[in-house]
Amino acid sequence: MDHFVLESEVSLPGPSQPTPVAVYKHRATTMRFVFLSIPGPQATATIIVPTVVKDSRGLPHTLEHCKLRGYLDSLANRCLSTGTNAYTTEDYTGYTIATAGRDGMAEILPVFLDHVLHPTLRDDQYVTEVYHVDGEGKQQGVVFSEMAARENSEADLLDLGLRRLLYPDTQTYYYECGGLTPEIPKMTNDDIREYHKKFYHPSNMTIVVAGDSLQPDRIFDTLIRQKILDGVKTEVFDITQEMDLSLGRGNAPIMSKETKLTSRTIRFPSADEDVGSIGYAWLGPNLYDIRTMVALDILFRCLHETSASPFSQAFVERRNPIASHVDFDVKGCMDSSLLLLFSGVPVRSKAKSGKSKSRHTEGGSGPTSGDEEQDEEDESDGHGDDSEGDQSEDEEDEQDEDDDAVSDEESDDKEPDGADGDDDAEESQDLFEPGYFHSLVLKVLDDFVNNGLSDPTEMSRIIARHRTKIYESIEDDPHEAATSYLVPDILAHAYLEKDKTKPASIGTRSNVFAIIDEMETMEPQFWRDLARKWLLEPSMVEVQMIPNSQLGKVIKATVSKNHKDLVDSFGVEGLAKQRVMVTEAVEANKVNMTPEIIATMPPIPDASQVPIIPIESSYVVTGSQGQDESRPFKVVQVVETNTFFTHVKLCLPLTHLDEDLRPYLVLFQELVFQSSCAIPKYAGEEGSEEIVFENLDYQSVVTLVSNTFVSHEAAVGFGNDIFACSWLSELFVLACSAERSKFKDQCQLLLRVLMFTEFTEDRILTVAKNLVTQIMELKRDGADMLAMVSTRMTTPVRGYELSTGYCRKMDMSSRPKANPAQLESATPILGNDMAISAFRQEPFLKRVIQELKQKTDQVPKILSRLERIKQAMLQSISEVMMNSKRNGNTEAAGFAQIGVPTGFGAETTDPVKMLTEIWDQEHALYQATSGVSFAYSAGTLNSKKRKPSEPFHQQQDQPSIRIFKDEVEATVKTSNLTLNDSTQPSNGSTNEGLKPFPFPRTPYRPLAASDGVKAPNSVLIPSKSITSSYLVSIVPCDIVYHPEKATEENHLDQYATLLLCEILSRSEGPLYSAIRGQGYAYGCSISVYLWTAQMAFEIRDAMDPVKAYDAFLDIIRRMDTEWEATVGGQFEIETAMASQAYQTCMERATAGGALSWILRGAVRGYTSVEELSKTGNYLYKVTVADLKRVYNRYFKQFLNGRNGLTTVLLTPPSPPESIKSHFAQYGIDFQEAALQDFEIESTYDFVPSSSAPSSRVISPSETTPGSPLSSSSSSVA
Repeated sequence: MDHFVLESEVSLPGPSQPTPVAVYKHRATTMRFVFLSIPGPQATATIIVPTVVKDSRGLPHTLEHCKLRGYLDSLANRCLSTGTNAYTTEDYTGYTIATAGRDGMAEILPVFLDHVLHPTLRDDQYVTEVYHVDGEGKQQGVVFSEMAARENSEADLLDLGLRRLLYPDTQTYYYECGGLTPEIPKMTNDDIREYHKKFYHPSNMTIVVAGDSLQPDRIFDTLIRQKILDGVKTEVFDITQEMDLSLGRGNAPIMSKETKLTSRTIRFPSADEDVGSIGYAWLGPNLYDIRTMVALDILFRCLHETSASPFSQAFVERRNPIASHVDFDVKGCMDSSLLLLFSGVPVRSKAKSGKSKSRHTEGGSGPTSGDEEQDEEDESDGHGDDSEGDQSEDEEDEQDEDDDAVSDEESDDKEPDGADGDDDAEESQDLFEPGYFHSLVLKVLDDFVNNGLSDPTEMSRIIARHRTKIYESIEDDPHEAATSYLVPDILAHAYLEKDKTKPASIGTRSNVFAIIDEMETMEPQFWRDLARKWLLEPSMVEVQMIPNSQLGKVIKATVSKNHKDLVDSFGVEGLAKQRVMVTEAVEANKVNMTPEIIATMPPIPDASQVPIIPIESSYVVTGSQGQDESRPFKVVQVVETNTFFTHVKLCLPLTHLDEDLRPYLVLFQELVFQSSCAIPKYAGEEGSEEIVFENLDYQSVVTLVSNTFVSHEAAVGFGNDIFACSWLSELFVLACSAERSKFKDQCQLLLRVLMFTEFTEDRILTVAKNLVTQIMELKRDGADMLAMVSTRMTTPVRGYELSTGYCRKMDMSSRPKANPAQLESATPILGNDMAISAFRQEPFLKRVIQELKQKTDQVPKILSRLERIKQAMLQSISEVMMNSKRNGNTEAAGFAQIGVPTGFGAETTDPVKMLTEIWDQEHALYQATSGVSFAYSAGTLNSKKRKPSEPFHQQQDQPSIRIFKDEVEATVKTSNLTLNDSTQPSNGSTNEGLKPFPFPRTPYRPLAASDGVKAPNSVLIPSKSITSSYLVSIVPCDIVYHPEKATEENHLDQYATLLLCEILSRSEGPLYSAIRGQGYAYGCSISVYLWTAQMAFEIRDAMDPVKAYDAFLDIIRRMDTEWEATVGGQFEIETAMASQAYQTCMERATAGGALSWILRGAVRGYTSVEELSKTGNYLYKVTVADLKRVYNRYFKQFLNGRNGLTTVLLTPPSPPESIKSHFAQYGIDFQEAALQDFEIESTYDFVPSSSAPSSRVISPSETTPGSPLSSSSSSVA
């Protein structure tokens, strides 16, 4: 410790205990180390280097890429890590590493720091990692590919546009720190070396290390022993001499202007021109003004967080929404910026045509239309006009010259016509008309400043929620949360402290909760004054983002022209030299792990010795022997762990749902928690039978939910993203978390929202319109589009849906299992992946909107079907079983999970008992007010068919419940609905469907075409919304096995497959070197989706997808004949094992991760923590023979394009025909398609009341007459 001195100690706040922070300073160099004590298995380190730029060449970004190579990542993997990483912001660069346990961190951190301080920065690294022109004249390089894919996106253009209006060109915030493609080629490797020499001074670096029982002395001793800090500069570096960021406010353009608004319009490439976005920004407080920063965070939460908030009410939650989402952010620059962002803003005809009143415009890639102008300052402009346009080249050149003479337009405020009128009157209003949207923003702010909240006491609840949300962020990712609290102090010391010899004030945000406590005492006038000072009165900037369907072609034409110019410039001889240079650079960058280097590597640590957070699980079977309660679940998994909150998750089966209801699931999940409720309660004293209703409008429900829950979710399946879910779409998940003292209220509100939500026309219309807007935005993102199409291509549609060339019908016939041990349902489960898909939802939602706006006779049916979904979810477990069987589906039971703090059971009553008792109480009220009893009373048994449930409106359709007297009697007599063991959910019933764990599944198998229609296995989709390519190839890979039936080889197959994926995909591995290292694509990987049984090879942000795919197949081929040369030897296998072990440890590093991990295990049949943990031991038993076996079984499938391989390729507009012929040699016969070709329509979504049930419904084989899958279904409207 002689070389380091303890500079300060402080504690950061936490939900259960504070986080100690100790700051050490190296005496010779003043480099600082900050140690945070955070319990758990993970240890993290972030090396923070304040960096600034004076142009958009991307110097800090390229330097970050050139450092992290080779030996370092191999060492990191062997220290139980997935490798090093880095990120670049406008004012600092961060280098990160995470390991499982402190031992790995102590081993890797000194070496990591050495690489950051003393990088080689060789020219061959620059060639592959940054930029080069290859032998064909194409511009490539990892950094170049990354920025080419990003720089024309809506989000990146909006962010840069706001910063360029807000900050002067003398500030780092004005520029793109990642680099812009016209500027990146202007940089040399010498420039990078000089940049490193200037900024990577030890005195300009702070290392934040977090973990459990860290040993600073051990790290310091290694640094000194290895002389990592010897020979470096000892004088203090003052970054303010390079750029004084304290002058930002004084030099900001808006500070010298008298107008309130400076506006700019930017057009971005998009296949559609329907919705854009609008962003606003203000200069915020200085980073040292923590009190104001906290107050503004709370104010923004008040103004926008929920659908009942002022901005959401004014822009989103209206009959004709003028935005689909509102977001606020306080961006922590030296003078912070306050951001208000509106996405999904409808673009009306004037804005589309560019004929609205004159405004300043620019495009990310070039001129946007003949009558609009371009800003000379836009450094993302480096491309020419669309060669396919109407203008001649001379006219285009003249246009470009005109574009260079434009300055920002300063718009005066304009009061919108009819702003106070009816919503419908504004449907034709051009929202991008200068001043219009801005005036609506000012109106909301003005109303808040003058009137405050309608309920003054609501602010105290918002402040309480702000506190718990901070607690939640700390629990979800304590390392990220703690580091984010320290970074502002580190930057403030670098940029604002004039005397660098002073101790750094690191940890000033330790008083954040004291500030929040103070905020609770503030009068309403304080918040109104805060909004006036920072939002209403100051000058602000506006950027309007308008989509342009021609810009994609413009960008492509420019890239083609640049390519041609480079080919002409280099000539044949020059290109040959480039080819040799690139080949030599790739070869030089290969990691050559010699036996001597390998001998210096540490042994792989034992992952079982890594500290873990405590996890205890048990299973409670509710109900009594032979009794069927009203609940759709009987088994409750209870998990105790280190959590500050209580968590409740209801997983309700959907296998029994009628087919005409499934398309409504997305509306249902979005309306729950955001609709009005009529909550029945018993009036008077206990025992009273009189029921009264507490009517809550949707704003009141949203507010109540926000005040009770810390977080909540209503979703189809796990990992739901509205129009897709990761797995288990057969379930509807209703989940929430709350402070532990609110557990009873939490359960009660969750169930009341489920049972007593009312569906109204206005709410459905508003939500449906916003969902359609979100689909439009989804179709602009390459990764999202790739996922949508690949899911569509590999998931069968249902029998009643109209057949298209891309439609594959569900095979309802019995199928033999490939392996008796594999976890698989004997009967296909009809999941809801296609029902919630954007391809299904877009036409469906548009029709819903049309019916609601026209108030047709379908409106009552829409309301009825949403109500019937609720009814189906509330069915008892035996009703679920019988309806599933009747519908031809697998019988699947629901289940629940309760997560509680360790020792919670000793503090309160049994949580399972409390949940089930509240369910029974609320359900009894539901029965009483809906006019139907779900209990097996004599009255029920004597009726031939149940009556429809009519809680709040007259039913128009048949209910989804079809339980008959003989079925009910048979169920009561023969079903044993309790499990044999109260701790292990094994099922003694003859009905296997009653056992929720393991949950039945249907693994992916390539599906043949039906109805004589050849469904293509491979599609090529050109899109005007993207500027780089995305590809995925999918083959079947089922490696999930029943725990009780799996053999040793089965277990080894699973871990060998995952391990081989890791070997191929890891940093510096075969795929990385052959694809990313060559500059063909920014990202590539091969992975397995365990539950759905798919193996996928994916390429992201590709400049050359053809060469990338060639390289992938070459690796797969060479594995057959040159295994060790391609895959590596024992060293590479062990290194990948360590990386895989780290990922396993991190699955349960936090409370939320632990809850997900134990539930995933239960669904697969592992119902104890010990049993689930032991499966990880098979990782270390995997041999080369195991790897070769799974290679032959699964990986070689990629070599046969015509047998079971599904491939999707998304490209920019007008891809060359040569792509199809090239892939055809691999058996991949691309059929060109557009996104709309994948849309799915039902034959009976909206049938006039006078019409008979549709006869067009296709009935799969072996369906039960009268079931929803047959054309005679009584549920067809």
